[in-house]
Amino acid sequence: MSVNSLTFEQSAAFLMDMYKEATGKDATIQVVDTGTFTTVATTLLQMGYDPIISAITQVLDKSIYSIRPYSMKFRSINVDESKWGAVTRKINYLDSDLDAADQRLSLVDGQSIDQYKVKKPKVLQTNFYGATQYQDHITIFRDQLDSAMRDANEFGRFMAGVMQNMADKLAQISEGEARGVLANFITGKYVVDTDNCINVLQVYYDQTGTELSPATMYNQENYGPFIRWFYSFVNDLTDFMSERSYKYHVNLTGKPIPRHTPANMLRAYMSGTVVNKTASEVLATVFNPEKLNMIDFEKVTFWQNIEDPYTVKATPSYFDPTDGEIEEAEEAVTVSNLIGVLFDEEALGTTRRSTWTASSPFNAAGGYYNIFYHFTQTTWNDFTENGVILYAGEVVTS
Repeated sequence: MSVNSLTFEQSAAFLMDMYKEATGKDATIQVVDTGTFTTVATTLLQMGYDPIISAITQVLDKSIYSIRPYSMKFRSINVDESKWGAVTRKINYLDSDLDAADQRLSLVDGQSIDQYKVKKPKVLQTNFYGATQYQDHITIFRDQLDSAMRDANEFGRFMAGVMQNMADKLAQISEGEARGVLANFITGKYVVDTDNCINVLQVYYDQTGTELSPATMYNQENYGPFIRWFYSFVNDLTDFMSERSYKYHVNLTGKPIPRHTPANMLRAYMSGTVVNKTASEVLATVFNPEKLNMIDFEKVTFWQNIEDPYTVKATPSYFDPTDGEIEEAEEAVTVSNLIGVLFDEEALGTTRRSTWTASSPFNAAGGYYNIFYHFTQTTWNDFTENGVILYAGEVVTS
């Protein structure tokens, strides 16, 4: 669909939808040409502006997601409402020890073995609460409707503008929520799961003996060897995360949870500078660049602030492993030169629910209506799911 306007056929379809909403029945007039379009528009205008505004409200609500010229970042973090509602509980299954001995080895004449000893399954329930409510609204003037409804092109541009503007706003709100929930996960991991916050330059030095700094790692002579090592290191990490273990997540004291993250359930975000520099300076000079293919990932232009693109700073809430309660850090955590984040798809996310629209009564003095758009956004972090933070700078608490 065009970013700036609707075609005649698309405009007609929207008009038909509005007609059905306004009349409560199927349209009896089929839009086949400009003349018929004008007839339908005139019929709608004769019904009064209140039904028209109500119909526009319904059409916006149903169609807002189909026109989204702005491509929202962090799309994989968004989860539908059917999986994550207002209150979600997750049942986690814990491993129990094997029986002390095989009873077949201790059979005694004249005695029986108790085969009904109880061994209850060990489970741990974690709960996720909370949501943020949002409101937005747009103003539609009566004069706008008069001009837009009488001509297919005018109506198309009018509807496209209304819908595009609202869709772009809502997409950016969701993107902001995603950046926030990711920042909380990154900084929260450092507070409660430091072992899985990895300074890749330190590991690179430990494994190769080559010492780099955030300033020198991007030098031409250093970057090629480093990024080839890094690609291998990340692929190793994803292999290890696919193994069932207690290593890459937070475990409740006394109730460790075994986790594994198959490749199809792994989500990854990588610094745009690393991705772009690798493509232009490394892959371009490699005879078989496919040999350096990393896991599927989404490129991140900036993590939190476009003026400081590879730094994340937050005062996180996190899962306290001693009692399972949610705590808030006493100090802000700053992670600089953030390179990437690997995490299970259930470790974090956002979802939008309770979406509805409604129009205000006509303002006779101002000659306009307002259409209000309401929705509730839910966000969550689950630190008991696998996740690894990769950085090449430093972490500071203050």
